[in-house]
Amino acid sequence: MKAKFADWRLTIRFKWTCLLSLSIFMVFGLFASLIYSSVEQSLLHNEENNVRDTISAVDSRFNIYQAPLTRQQVQRRLAPNVNRKFVHRDVNGHLVSERPEDFYRDSLTKQLARGDLSLVLFDVQGRPLFKVGKIDTNFQPVHRTTIDVKKRNSERPKYLQASMPIYSEHTKKIIGYAKINNGMRNYHRTFRQLNQKMLVVILFAVLLSIVLGYLLTQPLVRRIKQINRTIDKINADPDSTARIPQQHSNDEITDLVARFNRMLDRLQEYTNQQKEFVEDVSHELRTPVAVIEGHLKLLQRWGKDDPQVLEESIDASVSEIGRMKKLIQEMLDLTRAEQIETNYVNETTKANETIQQAYNDFVMLHPDFKISLDDTVPPHTIVQIYRNHLMQILVILLDNAVKYSRERKEINLSVSTESGMLAIAVQDFGVGIKQEDLKRIFNRFYRVDKARSRQSGGNGLGLSIAKKIVEMYKGNISAESAVGSGTIFRVNLPLAESDTIK
Repeated sequence: MKAKFADWRLTIRFKWTCLLSLSIFMVFGLFASLIYSSVEQSLLHNEENNVRDTISAVDSRFNIYQAPLTRQQVQRRLAPNVNRKFVHRDVNGHLVSERPEDFYRDSLTKQLARGDLSLVLFDVQGRPLFKVGKIDTNFQPVHRTTIDVKKRNSERPKYLQASMPIYSEHTKKIIGYAKINNGMRNYHRTFRQLNQKMLVVILFAVLLSIVLGYLLTQPLVRRIKQINRTIDKINADPDSTARIPQQHSNDEITDLVARFNRMLDRLQEYTNQQKEFVEDVSHELRTPVAVIEGHLKLLQRWGKDDPQVLEESIDASVSEIGRMKKLIQEMLDLTRAEQIETNYVNETTKANETIQQAYNDFVMLHPDFKISLDDTVPPHTIVQIYRNHLMQILVILLDNAVKYSRERKEINLSVSTESGMLAIAVQDFGVGIKQEDLKRIFNRFYRVDKARSRQSGGNGLGLSIAKKIVEMYKGNISAESAVGSGTIFRVNLPLAESDTIK
């Protein structure tokens, strides 16, 4: 049984539906309770006002007397038109009207009839003088008017009871007493109707809150299911291009979906790069390993006794090992370039000094080349890049220009600033690049002239490294070329926020 309950779970739809339903119902319940309480207070206040009006009317009718009240005075003042044959004394000798409607025919007593009122008048000794309606004749002397709320086994008022002394306005002495009951028939009838309607409304509110809770959670659950389906597709096929559908709503789920899709795109890109990298590296390493293996086998068979074969094999092996070493270094550089965003993104460099050093180095290394520098960068210009990375970009571009300049050994290096960017251009007048090759020259291990690249020691990683470095620093790199006329590489790197050194 415990294991069965452990496997059972509450879905997020059920939880959110219950939570929202309960919240909606509680809000409705609070609102209904406030209305219910307001209606009750208003009705009770109206009933109390009716009793106070009756007290005022009775007092104004009898305070004109100076002596204590008598039955004749009460009958004359309250029911002057009462039919005598319907008036009798009860078992206690009290004067009682069998037709209380006669009491209300008087214009003043019509006002006293509001609110289901009952009235009994007493003399100063507490003897009942007149009684109208269902009211007990128990007497308790009072010195001031009181209105009490009577309850019967319930918190809701059952009826109102007022006790009042009647003072003579002339002598200021008590000349009688009155007790008034308000059965609050309208009050109770209104609440019976209200309770019946409230029950219907509560049932409706429960159903409505459940429906609204379900409908409000439906979009959230649908988006979560879309995320789950996408994850399942990617788990089933890591190369899948499945993505969570975007929606036009502007909320946190939409932000989560956008970030999740971007994460999947980056993971897909990293996966593709890793596959491509492994394939390219294995392909590139296969050749030098095969060459070294061939020379070693040659030496093993008969090269050890032939000095010429021995020397050639050793030279070829050393050359291939040097190329492998360079290839590994370039792969490390490419890997480091992909980590720039976390390690070097805030580094800055003095553009003038770095560019001048790269230019001087190549002039010294290649005296047979005519290398010109057109530098219009203002002094003390600061560029948003690590110094070694800027130098690496310049070396890669200038080295490529040297490698592919066969006949016209001339290179132009120009640098300037425009629109908050450091603009670098490296132009050679070599063999040029075909348009179909121009789109792929920044791909890893891509070489336009594979035979010449091998002879010059290139592995096809230089431009890939340069492109990765530039992009990591939020810059851009492009190339323009015409076959037989040369190539121009253009690099734009963002300047630092403060472009001068203080």
